[in-house]
This record gives sequence, C-alpha cells and structure tokens, in this order.
Amino acid sequence: MKYRFRTRPYAHQVEGIRFAMRQFRKGLGVAFLFEPRTGKTKTTVDTLSILHLKHGIRRVLVVCPNRVMGTWVQEFATHSPLVVQTIVWDARSRRKGALPAPSPAYDMQVIITNFEAFGRPGHKTASGRRSRASGRHKYRTLIRKWLDGDDNAAAVIDEGHKLKSPSGNASNMIVGMRDLFAYRFLLTGTPITKARRAADIYMQWHWVNPDRFAEWGSTYEEFRNHTGVWTMHDNIPIWRRAKPRGMRDLQRGIHRDGLVIHRDECMDLPERLPDRIIHIPLSRATGKAYDEMAAEMVTQLENGEIAEASIPLVVTLRLSQITSGHVGIMEPDPRNPDKLISRPVRVGFEKYAKLKELLIEEVLETEEPMVVVARFKPDLNAAERACKTLGIPSWSIRGGVTRAATDDALRSFKRAAGSPCVMVVHPSAGGVGIDMSTASQMVWVSLTPSWVDYTQMNDRIALAHKGTRSTYLLAPNTIDELVYRTLQHDGDVSKAILTRPNALLRRR
Repeated sequence: MKYRFRTRPYAHQVEGIRFAMRQFRKGLGVAFLFEPRTGKTKTTVDTLSILHLKHGIRRVLVVCPNRVMGTWVQEFATHSPLVVQTIVWDARSRRKGALPAPSPAYDMQVIITNFEAFGRPGHKTASGRRSRASGRHKYRTLIRKWLDGDDNAAAVIDEGHKLKSPSGNASNMIVGMRDLFAYRFLLTGTPITKARRAADIYMQWHWVNPDRFAEWGSTYEEFRNHTGVWTMHDNIPIWRRAKPRGMRDLQRGIHRDGLVIHRDECMDLPERLPDRIIHIPLSRATGKAYDEMAAEMVTQLENGEIAEASIPLVVTLRLSQITSGHVGIMEPDPRNPDKLISRPVRVGFEKYAKLKELLIEEVLETEEPMVVVARFKPDLNAAERACKTLGIPSWSIRGGVTRAATDDALRSFKRAAGSPCVMVVHPSAGGVGIDMSTASQMVWVSLTPSWVDYTQMNDRIALAHKGTRSTYLLAPNTIDELVYRTLQHDGDVSKAILTRPNALLRRR
C-alpha cells in the first residue's frame, strides 16, 4: 500500500520515516533529534499514520509541554490523511475520570497530555503519605485501562530532553510505561545542552532503547562517570571535565537509535539570513544608572528612587533591565509587609523608540508579520502598547496567558498571514513546539540568558515561506553584547559574567 502524504514532506522528513520504520522492525524505539523547526512533528504524524496502515495501530499517547498540546491537535489535522480523533487530556479533562475507548468512526485515537500529569503527587492521606489513588499513579492506571491490553499502541514524548533526572517523578513514571507501547518516539532538538549535561541522555535512552549503553554499567552513576570526570563535595557531584572517549561512545550510541538533523543540512528549507544587530546608545540618564549599577551595585535614579543589587547575578539582571529602559525597585508587598516585591521604574525609552520605528518601517509599510521577543514584562507591555498606538493587530504569548488563549492567538496570527500583524512573545513561554512561521522576521528587545530558550525561540519562524532573519536591539559596550556573544557559542552566560566581571563595565 502506497502512503499518500497529505502535505508534501521535505527530503529529511522522508528519511526520518524510513529510519523510524527500520528501528521498529528491530523492536526498538526511535529518537528524532531534529533541530527546532525542521519538522519533526510532521515526520511523527506521517510515521504514525503509516503504522496504522501497515500494522493497524489505533491508540497513540502524546506527552508534551502544556503550551503545545493545541499544536499537536492542529498538526494531526493538517498532516494526517487518516480520520483521527484527538483528545486533549489536560488538568480539567483528567478530573472527569476514565479515557474513552477508540470509536469505530475514527481510524486512530490520539490522547494528548502534558508532563505535569506524571509529576503531580497524590493527595496527602491522614498518615501523611501520598495517596496512590490520585495524582500521577491514578493517571497511569487510567492509561493502562485505556490501552485495555492493546500491545500495538504508540507513544510520543515531545521535547524529550525533559526526561532528565533519574530521580524525577515524571521521568520515572513516563519511562516506567515503556513496555506498554510497541512503538516509542522521542522528539527533541536539544537532547544535551552542554557537555556537563551529557548524562541527561540516560533517561531519554531508557525510553528509546535501554540496552544501548548497558555495557557502561547498570546505574546512572556509572553512566555519568563514563562520559565525564566528577568529584564529590558534601555528597554533591561536581562536574570537572568531559572524557573524550566517553563522549565519542555516547555520540556513536545516539546515532544508532536517533536520526540527527541539522538545519544547515536541510537544503530545501528557507534560508536563514545573517543576524542584524542594531546598536541603541544609552541616554545620559540611562548610561549613568548603568555605570553606577555596574561599578557599585546601586544607583540613584533621576526621580530619587534607589535601585540596588545584593549579589553579582542580581547585578546582571538589573543591568539588562536598565539597557531596556527600566529597572526593578525592591519594596514591601502591600499585602505582606514582610515580603519584598520588585516594582519596575522607567529610566529610558531608547529601545522602545527604535521598536516603534521598526514596526512602522517593517510591519506597516511592508505589510509583513513580525515576532517581537522580550525577556522582561515591561518590554512585553511596551511592545503591546506600541502596536496598539500604531493600530497594528497583535497577540501575546507570555506568563499568565492560558493554553486556550495561546492556541487562539496562534490561529489568529496564522490567519493574518500576508498582512501587518505582530506576535509578542516571552522566550520561555513561546520558545517550545510552537509554529510562528507566519512571520519571517523576529526582533529581540531583551535577550534571555538561557541558551536553550534562545535557540528554541529563534527557530519558531524557521519554516517561513522565505528567508528568515533575527534582529537584536543591543546597547553597545554593555551586558547586552556580552550575553549575545556568549549565546552564539553555546556558552554559559552566568559563568561568563561571574568570571569576567569587568566585562559588565562600559568601554568609552
């Protein structure tokens, strides 16, 4: 039977399907280690559809981050040629109890849930222990009942790098269900974020193929010690350096069960244009606040208020805020005087003015969509106000926005393709598993120090219909440039700052 794709695949996606089918014939799981926005979700949907046609699978479980549950619904509707029933099994739905059995009206039933389902403990009993009749144990039991002895089911772990610590409740619960599923998928673009995190593969591969690294030993500690040199300090393992041989062994093992796809290998994907850096000089008042904070960990603002930092890492936070034109002032919480809260105070409008200029020139005048990314709440608010002032339709994905509202925003943004519109995003809220390829341009107002969030966020527009470009608003000779340079080389921003404190001082 020839499979008819509903949407045309790229060459690397066809390669992924063939690789997965070879793994399944061996009785193993498969890892799609595709860089973000190279289409691992579509590859998975097509593979599952082929498994239904060839092997008759009817039950599929998808475990993913909460914010991308709606994305999976859309991906099945877009790419699968089958009649698929998708059920979002979120916190509200889980309270309803048992999962429905597959209906004859559908070719395949897909249950989509989040990692939280397997990390949530049961209610406390009178004895002080946690009930196994509620929380993650209950949900596992409901999944077993839903499977009803079906040994021909499939399970997908999206953003599988979340299976890290072997002591984590969610990781253990999910990996513990491995034998319930004949076909197992692990999807992630960042299985290992740094050399010191090489052992993160341990739980991921216990899902895919637990025998792959068995010769290294049977415990997590033996696995960890094969890839790196560790010392113990107060019973806490401290990473010292990688072991070249162990890292080579790890790489070979990963490639045997996982298909690694880099964006630059996908010649049929849209071109990624070089980054554009726009320098935003600080005003006299903003520069004074920056210099004082960098040198003294405290500054007096023009309105007389005092901004300060107690430790070096807080200094870096304050400096990043200042270059964006605001700074947090610590003051007692009116509802709880014993607690301090941060109140943002505006100290400048330099980046805000440039952002408005870009919105006029590159959104209104060209009638092109744009994604605006910012780390701080005042920056997100300023971007939303700028859009409202200019009459540009905009939507937001940020903390406090529900999953349903996020799904609505993405649908509206997609419908607005080819017209001036803006999506305003916080990188940790919108950087995973979300398609924003309606836009081909992204503007960073304030950078995140997280390399994972940074790379994931940049790739949200990677599948745009034309070449993509990221623009950065950076205050010259400040922490902005240090963070940007460090992120380009997969660096540890905190380490770079702590080991080079003079780099925070402006060079004039």
